[in-house]
Amino acid sequence: MVSKKNNILKNYPPPSRLSFPEDEKQTDWLSGLLDAYYTADRGIYKSILKEERKGRKLACAKGCSTCCTTHVTIPVYPLEILGIYWFVILKTAETLKKKLKSNLELFSHGKSCPFLVDGSCGIHPMRPLACRHFNVFSKSCEKGEDPYYTRKGDVLIPDENAKNKALSLMVFIHGIIDRNERKEFVRSGKIHSLARNMQEIDWHKLAERISL
Repeated sequence: MVSKKNNILKNYPPPSRLSFPEDEKQTDWLSGLLDAYYTADRGIYKSILKEERKGRKLACAKGCSTCCTTHVTIPVYPLEILGIYWFVILKTAETLKKKLKSNLELFSHGKSCPFLVDGSCGIHPMRPLACRHFNVFSKSCEKGEDPYYTRKGDVLIPDENAKNKALSLMVFIHGIIDRNERKEFVRSGKIHSLARNMQEIDWHKLAERISL
């Protein structure tokens, strides 16, 4: 675990596990998703800290949303979709919910992420693993830039072990409980066959579920 005295990150504070005690009691999948995200966040934090100790600086910060407008192949896993539905319907403030509903109703393939509201992520606590893992160093992205293609060396390479552990914590929803079976399901790549492209999901269905 990273010591607080060694925390030199300004744009990425030490992660803490999200906690919704009552909801976790009532929803049998929520704790597993929150555990997976916390595992991923810790791995990402350590990777960023390691790079910053080499003199590199994380460019990503609140209000920087280029990746939300340029990335059209974001994989989202079934458990993550459940989390997004839960968060938008039950945990977002009315003002934000109204904007999200409008975005979701108007969304079509190729547009900016429907959860992008006023330049910020409207579901940031429950954003997918793919979004969590994408971090860029040196300088903020130019409008329309995808640094994975323009300057791949500035894109964080996530810790593979932490990434796979986070993924393995999500497969219980598919009836895979045994630890070794979960690890193998991830190692073999089978888990990726369950992912859907965020742009290809019918988000109008979520809009219909939002009550204002």
